[in-house]
Amino acid sequence: MPAPFAFPGQATLMIKKFNFLIERTAYVVFVLGVICGALMTTLIFISTLMRYLGGYPLRFSDELAGLLFLSLTFLCLPHVLDKGRHIRIEILMNLVPAPAARIMDAVGTLTLIAFCLIFAIEAWSFMGFSYAINSRTDISSLLLWPWMAIMPFSMLLCLLVQLRHGISQPLSEKNPAEDIH
Repeated sequence: MPAPFAFPGQATLMIKKFNFLIERTAYVVFVLGVICGALMTTLIFISTLMRYLGGYPLRFSDELAGLLFLSLTFLCLPHVLDKGRHIRIEILMNLVPAPAARIMDAVGTLTLIAFCLIFAIEAWSFMGFSYAINSRTDISSLLLWPWMAIMPFSMLLCLLVQLRHGISQPLSEKNPAEDIH
């Protein structure tokens, strides 16, 4: 009877492909989030100019800016998590011995996994309800469910990113002191 993996190199290759796919997907989604942020900033700038120079702001600018902010936030999360650039409180990790720090890191990772899973399930239900009632924004009548779909997608991608890194949280490639200018 042949072994499940006749060629051990195939399993390694599949893992490398999975890692590459998750990393690239998180990066592409990050770029889309940055574009949403730029669009949001431009929209707010144009609306402000129109308010003060023309007397009338864009009617839909507040709604669309809010949806673009939601997109910016949730689309950037997976890449930031993947690169270990998220906010973390390390004071306790630095005060305890290394074995305790590893346990704390594992607890933090399991908490992240539970949060992402619960959030994705609840956001999916919320999005499904929005789809069922054909929910729209008040002023511009934009469909809301496509924007809400970003939330469970982001959380599932965060889960895959964490799976890529295993039980420990990804560490930043930069020294935190380099961020201070």
